[in-house]
Amino acid sequence: MHGGSATRLDGDVGEQGSQPAATSCVHTLRYTPSARLKIFLSYGHDRFQALAFHLKAQLQRRGHVVWLDIEKLSAGIDWEEGIAGGLSWVRDAGQDGRVLLVMTPHALRRPDGYCLNEVARAASLRLNIFPVMVAESVPPPSIAMLPFFDMRDCVPGEAEQALAKESSEWRDLMKGCLETPTFLDKAERLYTMLDLFDSMTNYGVPAVAGLANLSLFPGFDSAHLDTPRGNSVRRLLSPSLSVSPSRGGSILLETSAEELTLTDANLQNGEGVSGGGADMLAVNFPPASPLNVDKDVSGVATTAEDIAHNTPGEDATVSSRKTRYVLSYDGSCFVLAQQIYHDLTGAGFSVYPVSSAGSSSEVTVGSDGSATIATGEHSSREDGLQWASAEKDGKVILLLTAESVGRPHGVSLNDVSAAMSAGLGFVPLLVRPCEIPLSICRIQWLDMTDCLHYRGGDSGTATSLNTLRYESRKGQLISALEGTLDHEGQQARLFSLLAPFNFQRQISQLTERFVGREWLFEQFQQWVQGPTTSSSSLSTCSSAPAREPTSRRVFWVVGQIGSGKTSVAAQMIQRCPEIAAFHFARQEDEQTHNARRCVLSLAYQLTTQLPEYAHYLQSHEPLEEMVPVASFVELVSQLLLGPLNAIARPTTYRSLVLLIDGIEWLIPALSSASSMPSLSGGSLRETKDEECLVSMLPAVVSRLPDWVRVVVLSREDPPVLSKLHAFEPADVIVDHFHQENDQDIRRYLNLSLSKLPLSEVDFAEASAQNVDVVPDNNHEFGLEQVVELIARRSEGLFLYAVNVVQAITEGRLRLHELAELPVGMGAYLQQFFASHFSDHDMYKRRVRPVLEVLCAAYEPLPLATLARVLEWDVYEQRDANAVLGSLFCIEAGYDADSQLLRPFHSSVLDWVQDSSSSGDFFVDVASGHERLGRWAAHEYQTLTRTNAFEFVNLNYELETTGDEKLKAKIYIVRNACNHLMQAHGGDCMQLVAAFAADEKFQLARRLLHVRAAGLQSFFHGDISRERAQELLARRQPHRVGSFLIRYTSRQRTYCASFVAALDEATGNPKFRHNLIHHLDNGSYSTVAPAAVTEKTILYPDLISFVEQYQRKGVLTAPVAREAPLNREISSNADEKPGE
Repeated sequence: MHGGSATRLDGDVGEQGSQPAATSCVHTLRYTPSARLKIFLSYGHDRFQALAFHLKAQLQRRGHVVWLDIEKLSAGIDWEEGIAGGLSWVRDAGQDGRVLLVMTPHALRRPDGYCLNEVARAASLRLNIFPVMVAESVPPPSIAMLPFFDMRDCVPGEAEQALAKESSEWRDLMKGCLETPTFLDKAERLYTMLDLFDSMTNYGVPAVAGLANLSLFPGFDSAHLDTPRGNSVRRLLSPSLSVSPSRGGSILLETSAEELTLTDANLQNGEGVSGGGADMLAVNFPPASPLNVDKDVSGVATTAEDIAHNTPGEDATVSSRKTRYVLSYDGSCFVLAQQIYHDLTGAGFSVYPVSSAGSSSEVTVGSDGSATIATGEHSSREDGLQWASAEKDGKVILLLTAESVGRPHGVSLNDVSAAMSAGLGFVPLLVRPCEIPLSICRIQWLDMTDCLHYRGGDSGTATSLNTLRYESRKGQLISALEGTLDHEGQQARLFSLLAPFNFQRQISQLTERFVGREWLFEQFQQWVQGPTTSSSSLSTCSSAPAREPTSRRVFWVVGQIGSGKTSVAAQMIQRCPEIAAFHFARQEDEQTHNARRCVLSLAYQLTTQLPEYAHYLQSHEPLEEMVPVASFVELVSQLLLGPLNAIARPTTYRSLVLLIDGIEWLIPALSSASSMPSLSGGSLRETKDEECLVSMLPAVVSRLPDWVRVVVLSREDPPVLSKLHAFEPADVIVDHFHQENDQDIRRYLNLSLSKLPLSEVDFAEASAQNVDVVPDNNHEFGLEQVVELIARRSEGLFLYAVNVVQAITEGRLRLHELAELPVGMGAYLQQFFASHFSDHDMYKRRVRPVLEVLCAAYEPLPLATLARVLEWDVYEQRDANAVLGSLFCIEAGYDADSQLLRPFHSSVLDWVQDSSSSGDFFVDVASGHERLGRWAAHEYQTLTRTNAFEFVNLNYELETTGDEKLKAKIYIVRNACNHLMQAHGGDCMQLVAAFAADEKFQLARRLLHVRAAGLQSFFHGDISRERAQELLARRQPHRVGSFLIRYTSRQRTYCASFVAALDEATGNPKFRHNLIHHLDNGSYSTVAPAAVTEKTILYPDLISFVEQYQRKGVLTAPVAREAPLNREISSNADEKPGE
């Protein structure tokens, strides 16, 4: 398995004691040096790594090639794939390949030892592994039958190992040990052993290594004693006269003597590998004594400091400039790829030129390897990959979108496969959220989701670069290429933990034709550049009372529905570099109403903008441990207030701004979710003021550092005004700026209509109509009059003007028909529905059911899901957009199944639900709830007939991507009961009762709740076992599975306390307390760290632990926390475990 020939080994198997005892003898060994070996050096990044570096340097001086991770795994490289590539490189070397394993406790610790995966992979590839024991450690099972080379006496002892590994004392000790005769003698034997033998089990190994330096791992002699393999290995370690020929040359027994010394002159100066001929090696091999080396080796000792210039550091920048890069992207990202190309080449990087789809180009490669592009023959992707792979360490900069890497038709999928075959690395840039191919999913990616503007919100059509956001990402990209970005996938870890929302499509749609509002942005700039302590106000009313100093750190915009607040927010994000994080609470998407998720999403965005902030989060209390158990107040404190107050003001920001739009939807009472039925064993949502972000906002702002400010945009709703009264008066009340609003609408109309082919319009006919634009209008009817008419009838609502322009653009409204335009948005919608749905029977049959479902849905529904709810056939689904008209749009998704059907504006759904306004087009939302509820019940029953655990085994992610069917299942669990309870059907409550009685459905609800809300509602902090039992016993009636999560300072770990059973005689609960250990690698286990084995089940976080034991039925009903949380953790090390 490890390189030795089976025939050679099996042929020499004999019983123990069948050979004569070995005697001390000396041989002169003449051998032909091997070809250049390819050696994979597996070691831990620990206090002993200087020894590994020394071995590496000496092996290279002997002419061998050594693979070292810190030299091969640069930024953008997937560590798993990089290591796998290194081991494959050894495999391809055949008998010249070696894996040198430097065994230390850190390298082989379980379950996440640095070298465990490397050893397992090497063993599966049947590579030649040479274990070298540097410090006492347990071997992986795959090498337990091998002997190991013992160098434990070559490093400082246990007492010295108490020194800090970074201290100068420890470094000096290690440097001294690497210069001792003991180390130099053993190292020379090791080098020679690697030169001569392709396996630790070759029979010549004891003669070269010395029996005193070889050992078997503990337990091998008993467990494997009776196997032929075991006997063979034991015989290998017996003193023997026979030496088998080694591969690559011959070993000739020439002479015998009592004592000889090593006189390997050819190896003395690193010339051991030559073009031909044989080297003479005279060796004294007393089996029980070290090897004496008669040569000057004092000048070749190398420490970590000695090779620092060869490791990532000051040379990383230079080497990264020499690396060849090629960009892979889909057509929608061309403008971004082009800008990256220009910026990287301008910074000195070697990048293959980009060309737009369909363009012709000819790429010329210069003598220095640089590539230039000129008009001519089309440049293919294959040419770029071939160019990048011509030099070592070439990389593909992969722009990730559904169109580029989505299966099965992603245009970059072939590039990924070809690049991997060519040995190229990857630098992934996440341009739009998508399912990342498994082959590169572990690679650290850079978030560039806000770097493009899209046409009409269609993510498949990028129109321009978001220069402001791109500039902040450009530096991060260059840092990644230079190797200063982390290799541990921290951004992907944060993305998974914090589950941020992505609003880029909506932002692009809202800002595509944005015009005006300069007066508002001027006020914003005065505010953001001004002092926070001034009591002056930017209020619209000069007589308004002065605001408190704290309120000057909040910029509050108030406007009625349709006034364009959200578009203003989107434009602020696009053009104002001060805005570092933002959140849109959208009326039609209930998930954006969750204040907890709002804070998590803001925190994630800050990690992408503030390196100091990201470092703070990663270096303090583990997020995996804090986020699940923290209450909302604690999340605000530990993710926003604490970190932002701890770091210094970033030099890139005079003021850093957080923006929240639609803040009224973050008040639980205004959210439809507040009416959802509670989950078994606990309430779904807290409605206390301390759990409401809007109520907390004044206090939060007062505790933020003075360089952090907040922008909020809201409707003029009484609940919002009441909770934010500390910030009154609002900085901007849009409706009070009548003149500015009117001018902005006119500018928008002029700009939009001037782009239309007005030469085709018969203005004479339009003039002939009775168009009352202005009194005494006797002049010709033209563009100026069109703008005047629309502006007047909009009544200051941007939404009205936008809808009219869209109707004209799409040909549904002709300019000479403008006289029929009604006044106001409500009247406009009435006219639109009357003209577009003139066939009322068709409206009732085809359109109204869609509107019923859209009005009732708690989240935007993928078009494929909507089709199943309404039982559409393929033709009806295809024609949906045409039937519904321009007031609805199909928003691009990750694939065809995940496209979303959205209203042009939420006011459309509000209007159709108002019977007094919509008249014949009224929509009964209860009918929509019934449709959705019945669909959910039918879908649930159908799927659970096939697999009873279908919904129990789902991965309840906060922000699912890609899989429309998974989203639909999660939607059913989250909303089925609520839809049925708001329906009017006679049997709907029977379906609710059926769901309530279905244990698996209730379990699925609990699993969804614990993933969405964390453990905070039933995490009781540091309480005693007795207090936990008191809380569990207080719950009546007693129920098996009642549980809570607590922290035990006695054990300094978490604990699940639960009711395991009920006493048959008394009915009293019997309690159990299971410790949940937090391991060094960040995972959790019910087994103490010292007892963890390869078979131990590990949980990535506390939530996963609770989920698993809920699925097992051990934990069922959580006991909610009522008292304030005690998070104090005892540091008394003298307390003895008593749990």
